[in-house]
Amino acid sequence: MSTIKRVLIYTGHKLNRYFGPYPDNIQKRIRMFGHLNRYRTADGKPPWKITAVAGEALAETLKRENSKESLLVIPAGQSSNLDKVFTLDDTNTMHDFFRRGGRGYFNCGSAYWVSKQRVYTGLCEQQPEQRKPIIKSTNLPLFNGLSKGPLCPFPGIKYRVGFFSDAVTVTDGEDTCNIYLSGGGCFRPQQQTSQKIRILVRYLRSELQRHNIEKERCQKWENAAIMTSVGDGAVLLSMFHPYYGPKDIDVQLYNKVFPNCGTNWQAVRDKLSPLDIRMRFALKRMLYPLESLDFT
Repeated sequence: MSTIKRVLIYTGHKLNRYFGPYPDNIQKRIRMFGHLNRYRTADGKPPWKITAVAGEALAETLKRENSKESLLVIPAGQSSNLDKVFTLDDTNTMHDFFRRGGRGYFNCGSAYWVSKQRVYTGLCEQQPEQRKPIIKSTNLPLFNGLSKGPLCPFPGIKYRVGFFSDAVTVTDGEDTCNIYLSGGGCFRPQQQTSQKIRILVRYLRSELQRHNIEKERCQKWENAAIMTSVGDGAVLLSMFHPYYGPKDIDVQLYNKVFPNCGTNWQAVRDKLSPLDIRMRFALKRMLYPLESLDFT
């Protein structure tokens, strides 16, 4: 099995008014892989070559790549904007890249986007005062299942941001990590599917119950990060943001900029695991299984 040598990070469609991902997530992704390379080197592995690729050049870049040695990273963004910036030819090219052995890493909004069906129950501009499920399908069904959210819906009765943010404890069954969640939910595989799926990370049951998930429904909500096969390749889908740490949360500023959003920013900052724990968890429990295509 070929190891990953190059990491391609999508940096948005510069000429499209919808852009695609959140700009802040792009920069945090690039810094995250810089951190991961240091831990990777410490593990005796060669560092990944990190390349930023604009949306307008992404399809042609993927066609030229040695897919079996490449990882495509799509940062978080509003899934409806990702729908708008990528053409059908773009998504077909991406799908072919994975079928040829490429790997992918999608999180939060981009992970919803590549799920065959996504269900999001919340307040938004289209329904600012009536919370009801919004059901959509995708042109890039890399996960033949359902993504559902948010786990942390905005607690008010009129649209503000649709969800609140929190630090949640997740586990792979051995290690735990306190990690940032903002709009994320869960993944639900189909009962009958030929696609290989590995559940990489789960929410602690106590965390789900803290977010008002009834005990008997916790199993449906527990999948926080999964890996799915796509042809000869695979993709990692995650609902949380490992690149957010305590230093990224300016409590005073966030309380001013996001008033009455339902987030206790001080509690989030105090609970998030330090950088060392977050990076080692993401590398060992998520990216190494993806790199080796380990579905066991």
